[in-house]
Amino acid sequence: MKISLNWIFDHIKGDVSGVDVKQLVNKFICTTAEIEAWRKVTLATDALTVAQVKNVASDAITVYCYEHGKEYVLPKRNDAVIGACLMIAHNGSAAQWATSVMLGGTKDMLLPVLDVPESLRAGGWKSCVELDDYIIEVDNKSINNRPDLWGHRGLAREIAALLNVELRPLDEFVAQKDIVTHQSSAQVTHDNPFEITIQDTQVCDRFAALYIPSVTPTASRLNMVIRLSRLDSRAIDLLVDITNYVMLDLGQPMHAFDADALQSKKITIQQAQAGDRLLLLDGENITLTSHDIVIADGGKPVSLAGIMGGAQTGISPLTQSILLESAHFDATTIRRSSARHKKRTEASMRFEKNLDPHQNVDAITRYLFLLNAAHVSYKTSNSIISLGNVPQPKTITVQHAFIESRLGIVIKPERVVTILEKIGFNVTQSTEHEAIEYNILVPTFRATKDVKIPEDIVEEVGRYIGYDSLPRVMPAIQLRPSDLHAAYTTRAIKRFLSYGLMMHELYGYSFFDESVLRDLAWQPTDFVEITNPISENYTRLLTTLQPHLLKAVADNSIHHTALRFYEWGRVWHMHGDDIIEQKSLSGILFSLDMDFYSGKALLLRMFDLIHMDVTWKPYERVDYSWLSAHQTATLMHDGNIIGVAGMVDESVKPYLSATNGAAFIFELNADYLLRYKRPLVRFEPLSKYPTVRRDVSMLISAEISADALILLIKEIDQRIQEVTLIDFFSKSEWKDKKAITLHVQLCDKEKTLVADEVEHIWARVIAQLQQQGAVIR
Repeated sequence: MKISLNWIFDHIKGDVSGVDVKQLVNKFICTTAEIEAWRKVTLATDALTVAQVKNVASDAITVYCYEHGKEYVLPKRNDAVIGACLMIAHNGSAAQWATSVMLGGTKDMLLPVLDVPESLRAGGWKSCVELDDYIIEVDNKSINNRPDLWGHRGLAREIAALLNVELRPLDEFVAQKDIVTHQSSAQVTHDNPFEITIQDTQVCDRFAALYIPSVTPTASRLNMVIRLSRLDSRAIDLLVDITNYVMLDLGQPMHAFDADALQSKKITIQQAQAGDRLLLLDGENITLTSHDIVIADGGKPVSLAGIMGGAQTGISPLTQSILLESAHFDATTIRRSSARHKKRTEASMRFEKNLDPHQNVDAITRYLFLLNAAHVSYKTSNSIISLGNVPQPKTITVQHAFIESRLGIVIKPERVVTILEKIGFNVTQSTEHEAIEYNILVPTFRATKDVKIPEDIVEEVGRYIGYDSLPRVMPAIQLRPSDLHAAYTTRAIKRFLSYGLMMHELYGYSFFDESVLRDLAWQPTDFVEITNPISENYTRLLTTLQPHLLKAVADNSIHHTALRFYEWGRVWHMHGDDIIEQKSLSGILFSLDMDFYSGKALLLRMFDLIHMDVTWKPYERVDYSWLSAHQTATLMHDGNIIGVAGMVDESVKPYLSATNGAAFIFELNADYLLRYKRPLVRFEPLSKYPTVRRDVSMLISAEISADALILLIKEIDQRIQEVTLIDFFSKSEWKDKKAITLHVQLCDKEKTLVADEVEHIWARVIAQLQQQGAVIR
């Protein structure tokens, strides 16, 4: 944002000529906001002159220059009429239309028709304009939290405090006018033919209007054109220029309607009707949505509120009456509409910052003041109509000791009060039990977005004291021992899966891919639905990571016959009205020859890594459509379900791969894995006595798992040290039977087992197996 130093000093009781601009810029950067650049501009009056239009032809315009007593022929322009005064640049024999760049701006725009008194046209105007100025560019990002700094007066308040000079009161810059307040609707009166209503006070909480039934159309004033041009704001004519001037001066956007073009005289501030069209001042015809806020005349949009007015009701050279409006709009609504229609204007940028809701009336009285200063003939209605509640200042109570403790310095109370009062705060100091306390009335121009809590007051005091003057103290860091078990466990598991099992880690969205769920013919339960989804395909939070893995295999199996993926992520589910968040570990092993026991063996290696003894039990109910009903296990530890593992069902194989490969998939409660700590392992001496080894082969029901048999045998006698699975197989003709071979080791730590003892233990083993229906082979 560009500002004019001369303009700043309109509001300050001081002389700009005595200011060291470089030093001022450095102070401003240290206390208030970043300045990107600054430069001095000087008006080259020798090359510029005012000329009057004498003749308008189809392809050229003839002007007469009083200063040089000669005529020039210039290219055609639409606003040139006979008798109009325009500025030209000349180099003796030739001339061209003057542009804003020649006045000190950076955007090349033609200057408008000027209102220059006849007595000054021969060159006297040069002694009545600002020849020199400094243009300072403030970084917009650094003042996003300071709505008051989006106008020259707010910046002048900061600079006056920096220079320790007085800020001129606002009364010196506004006209006096009666104000009639209403809640949300104002009816027609004898001198105001407009009925004005705010239909949605959430998006527009304040709206002010003034009817000017008679006004003389006037060309632009040269001094105002120079200031606007240097700030790259286009000058058009005086009635429009003043609205832009007020916006740059006070930071409050406003708009002037041609009152005669408002036919129904029923003005409403409302949400637009979806599909309505509006031709804007820049010539673009936009389609409105129901999320836009508009100013309407009899329900017909005439302005995209807070962004740009409509072309059909704009000010023109034929305008004879005006309806001025100045409002306070919801920042979010304006920002979204601006982005939606790609119309980010000077007005919308300011409304996005949560402007002072009190200053909309000041903008209208400032407009009248500038009309008076320009000696424009006009008549207004008796009072300004102001709709909406008057905002109340906010009060913050701060202890003096709190300010000192946060800044780390000792500061006199008088200095605290002086700093705050210079930047517009009203401070009342009190002492209770020898503790100094400040009751600070925060002005509305700082309360909308910036100053809300005591720490904000500390910041205001600190920046004017100077951050460089605060003592440099290294932060105190208290070192405490941390439990790194979860971090080390996570690292160990991921390292094993990535390098030990050669699995690739996936990073997926936190949302279900609805297209994948349709392909899998499965819908989750107890899911969390997103209020504002990013797309129609991502509307629910994950309750399982397995669809991610299945999709990864389906996407890559065209190029590979063997794939291994895992994902360490989060899942969510509803538990009553509560949302439960949980870490989850899921993996898939895909190949042409993958089977349940191969996958189980690989997964057991991970459990061995973290020393977790997991029991595999039949999965009584299959919650996922892609899991095989007969080759899926529930994983248990100490009576707790920690996950599920099994083969992907035959019906899903065509989705995974055209090669009809098989896949083993698992999902574990990662929070449980991280909480689990292996029991303390103590060294036990090896037995001095020999071990007896026996193998047993049997035909047994397919429903009985190997784990169940191993546990059964171990419980028969404490001298049975180890039972391991050697082999298993099944045949189609066996139907519900399977063959299995187990290896059993027996040992007594106190003596050598004799044959009778071994036979007795073995007989008990065989008996227990036969009770389970086993046929010993």
